[in-house]
Amino acid sequence: MANMVELQGKVVLKKFAPGSKSEHDAVFLETDDQSYQLRRLGGNPFDDPALKAMVGKTVKAKGLLNDQLFIAHELKEGEGA
Repeated sequence: MANMVELQGKVVLKKFAPGSKSEHDAVFLETDDQSYQLRRLGGNPFDDPALKAMVGKTVKAKGLLNDQLFIAHELKEGEGA
Protein backbone atom coordinates (compact mmCIF):
# COMPACT_ATOMS: atom_id res chain seq x y z
CA MET A 1 0.00 0.00 0.00
CA ALA A 2 1.40 3.38 -1.00
CA ASN A 3 1.38 6.41 1.27
CA MET A 4 1.70 10.08 0.27
CA VAL A 5 4.86 11.50 1.87
CA GLU A 6 7.42 14.29 1.54
CA LEU A 7 11.11 13.33 1.45
CA GLN A 8 14.36 15.24 1.17
CA GLY A 9 17.68 13.86 0.04
CA LYS A 10 20.28 13.51 -2.68
CA VAL A 11 19.56 12.02 -6.10
CA VAL A 12 22.09 9.32 -7.04
CA LEU A 13 22.58 6.77 -9.82
CA LYS A 14 23.42 3.22 -8.71
CA LYS A 15 22.80 -0.42 -9.55
CA PHE A 16 19.34 -1.86 -8.96
CA ALA A 17 19.20 -5.59 -8.10
CA PRO A 18 22.96 -6.18 -8.52
CA GLY A 19 23.85 -9.71 -9.61
CA SER A 20 20.36 -10.53 -10.89
CA LYS A 21 18.79 -10.63 -14.36
CA SER A 22 17.06 -7.37 -13.41
CA GLU A 23 20.32 -5.52 -12.74
CA HIS A 24 20.40 -2.03 -14.27
CA ASP A 25 21.45 1.51 -13.42
CA ALA A 26 18.59 3.30 -11.67
CA VAL A 27 17.99 6.66 -10.04
CA PHE A 28 17.62 6.61 -6.25
CA LEU A 29 16.76 9.17 -3.60
CA GLU A 30 19.17 8.88 -0.67
CA THR A 31 17.69 10.33 2.52
CA ASP A 32 19.48 10.51 5.88
CA ASP A 33 18.27 7.03 6.82
CA GLN A 34 17.04 5.24 3.68
CA SER A 35 17.51 4.75 -0.05
CA TYR A 36 14.49 4.64 -2.38
CA GLN A 37 14.30 3.90 -6.08
CA LEU A 38 13.05 7.17 -7.56
CA ARG A 39 10.59 7.59 -10.42
CA ARG A 40 8.54 10.52 -11.65
CA LEU A 41 4.79 10.16 -12.08
CA GLY A 42 4.32 9.65 -15.82
CA GLY A 43 8.07 9.28 -16.44
CA ASN A 44 9.74 6.34 -18.15
CA PRO A 45 10.57 3.83 -15.37
CA PHE A 46 13.79 2.68 -17.10
CA ASP A 47 15.18 5.83 -18.73
CA ASP A 48 13.96 9.21 -17.50
CA PRO A 49 16.28 11.99 -18.75
CA ALA A 50 14.67 14.54 -16.41
CA LEU A 51 15.55 12.40 -13.36
CA LYS A 52 19.05 11.62 -14.63
CA ALA A 53 19.64 15.38 -14.98
CA MET A 54 19.03 15.70 -11.23
CA VAL A 55 21.74 13.19 -10.23
CA GLY A 56 24.03 14.77 -7.65
CA LYS A 57 21.47 17.37 -6.57
CA THR A 58 19.64 17.74 -3.29
CA VAL A 59 15.87 17.69 -3.70
CA LYS A 60 12.63 17.85 -1.78
CA ALA A 61 10.00 15.54 -3.22
CA LYS A 62 6.33 14.82 -2.63
CA GLY A 63 4.83 11.58 -3.83
CA LEU A 64 3.80 8.01 -3.17
CA LEU A 65 6.01 5.69 -1.16
CA ASN A 66 5.57 1.94 -1.54
CA ASP A 67 8.27 -0.08 0.25
CA GLN A 68 11.51 0.92 -1.53
CA LEU A 69 9.87 2.70 -4.50
CA PHE A 70 9.15 6.43 -4.38
CA ILE A 71 7.01 7.86 -7.21
CA ALA A 72 7.43 11.63 -7.16
CA HIS A 73 4.53 13.92 -8.04
CA GLU A 74 6.61 17.03 -7.32
CA LEU A 75 10.40 17.55 -7.22
CA LYS A 76 12.14 20.76 -6.14
CA GLU A 77 15.90 21.07 -6.30
CA GLY A 78 18.31 23.13 -4.27
CA GLU A 79 20.28 23.04 -1.03
CA GLY A 80 17.83 22.68 1.80
CA ALA A 81 15.14 22.31 -0.89
